Amino acid sequence: MTSPPRRIDVKCPKCHTFFETYHKASINLKKDNFDKKYIEKISIAKCPNCKFKISLDTLVVRKDGTWQID
Repeated sequence: MTSPPRRIDVKCPKCHTFFETYHKASINLKKDNFDKKYIEKISIAKCPNCKFKISLDTLVVRKDGTWQID
């Protein structure tokens, strides 16, 4: 099951700016057909100040049943 998006607060490890973003804790591609661009958008936060990319550790279950942390 894909978890619903929720708003989270993030602190950039590079410039220490606090900002809000949305995150899904898990995505199940066996049930939902999300493309790579959407998966990246929901599993990586980009700092609005310095543009540093921060992994949000989203669990992705692939169509073949294997999983990975993005």
